[in-house]
Amino acid sequence: MACRFVPKIKYSLTHNKVWVNIEKGLDIAVTTYQADSWDKTRRIVMVRQEIDIRPKVAGKQIKQLSLFESETDYGKYRYSCFVTNMDLPMKIIYDSYRGCADSENRIKELKYDFSIDHFVSQNFWATEACSNFIVLAYNFLSLFRHTFINSPKKKFLKTIRYGLLATSAYFMSHKDKHILYLARSLKTRKSIIGIWKDLDTFALPCNMEKL
Repeated sequence: MACRFVPKIKYSLTHNKVWVNIEKGLDIAVTTYQADSWDKTRRIVMVRQEIDIRPKVAGKQIKQLSLFESETDYGKYRYSCFVTNMDLPMKIIYDSYRGCADSENRIKELKYDFSIDHFVSQNFWATEACSNFIVLAYNFLSLFRHTFINSPKKKFLKTIRYGLLATSAYFMSHKDKHILYLARSLKTRKSIIGIWKDLDTFALPCNMEKL
């Protein structure tokens, strides 16, 4: 979990000499800390990111700690840190924390695109069943989005619904065959045809019968 920038943590962030570079402008390090309310010492994973290289990065910029502090280069970084009780390498802990931080975006999608916060009944198990079906629908949409759309920009359900699923269509018969006509513009027709072709070779990544 995220750790508060108490004075001792600030001192460790700005005076630590051993940083491990994992990406351009991104370094991590580890130290230990025990708050007064803690029963034991815990590991603190520290992260610093160079502002000039990663201008949109989140974190705190630490200013001069005291009037007598010698000039250093810590002002060009943004810092963040979190406490953990795991003994894994700090790179794995950092990657795990970064993945958890993105869970807030998944929660927003479930709320705004799937209205998961509106399916509340008087029965606890009924509410849980609704939530499970909503999450299942979200997983199927994520699989569809990753497999068929595969865009560098993550498209939300509303965008997919109005841009892809909500398509006017009608049936016509021609030489004893039923033909489905989709009302798509020339700009989007190519993407629709590509999705239909991909469907011919698509297979689920797991056997649904065994789930």
